[in-house]
Parts: sequence; C-alpha cells; structure tokens
Amino acid sequence: MSSYNTEFQLNIEELKTIEDSMIYRIKRLTTRRLTVKKDSSKEKIDIEVKHIQELLGKIHNQKEWWRPKNKVYISG
Repeated sequence: MSSYNTEFQLNIEELKTIEDSMIYRIKRLTTRRLTVKKDSSKEKIDIEVKHIQELLGKIHNQKEWWRPKNKVYISG
C-alpha cells in the first residue's frame, strides 16, 4: 500500500500563486453569496470560505519571516 506524499517542494513564486488563487476564490465566493437566495447555498459558501481561510492561515504560520538581526526593525 502506498502512502501519501507529506513533503512538497514549492518555491516562493509558486506559493504566492497558490495564496493569490485562494484569495481570488474567497472574493468570488463572497460576491456570489450576496446574490444567493437559498440558505443551504449560503452555508456551503460559508464552509468553503472558512476552509480556505484556515488553509491560508496554515501557510502563513509555516512561513519563516525574515528581519534584520543587527538593526532596529520597523514593520510596514
């Protein structure tokens, strides 16, 4: 029985493309939600948006953020 690949090799540009695609999907879903009439459809949209937000959070939390070690760091 084969096992799942648990390690993926993605470069920064590929990861950014994935994040941008998920953000685009959230925007499309939230726009669509404004016009949907059925509550069950709204619930499905809400579930998908939540799932995507959780995935984006996991990616964010796994990033190693760089900051200079020998200078005062000012964000933004």
